[in-house]
Amino acid sequence: MTLVFLGFFIIIIGLTVRSILGKPNIVLKITIHSLGGIVGLWLFNFLLSILGFSIPINFFTVIIVGILGFPGVLTLSILQLLGI
Repeated sequence: MTLVFLGFFIIIIGLTVRSILGKPNIVLKITIHSLGGIVGLWLFNFLLSILGFSIPINFFTVIIVGILGFPGVLTLSILQLLGI
């Protein structure tokens, strides 16, 4: 599973370089944010797995983190702590 997320990270780097070199369109921006959300959630789960805390990685959580960024991770963390 770690290799999958490493692959996503490499794809993010490639898409980011492509968007810097040319004019990025909306689909490219959404893809970069969504992949960034997946990698961010995985990193968050990896670092906090020691404490037994994790956020499930699914379509809803990836979209939330892709749109909101780090505040989205904090929001999902609070919702997870509240049991929602």
